Amino acid sequence: MDDVEKRVVDLIAEVLVDVNKEHIQLDSKIVEDLGAESLDIYDMIALLEDEFGLEITDEEVEKIQTVQDVANYIRSAQSAAS
Repeated sequence: MDDVEKRVVDLIAEVLVDVNKEHIQLDSKIVEDLGAESLDIYDMIALLEDEFGLEITDEEVEKIQTVQDVANYIRSAQSAAS
């Protein structure tokens, strides 16, 4: 797991307090496997935007299914910005 992936897992664990951080895998589906509800997702997006200095559109949020998807999106957004 690289630095971006570790930070994403930490932020997800911060929002989903009922989920043990060790159970969050890169292939975990955020809603189905981790039990995130819509409010959790909005909290997660806000934290990710603050942490990584980017804006995630609602359209992009709908495409993100797994923890790996989040990390890939962040890397892609960071590459586009530089």
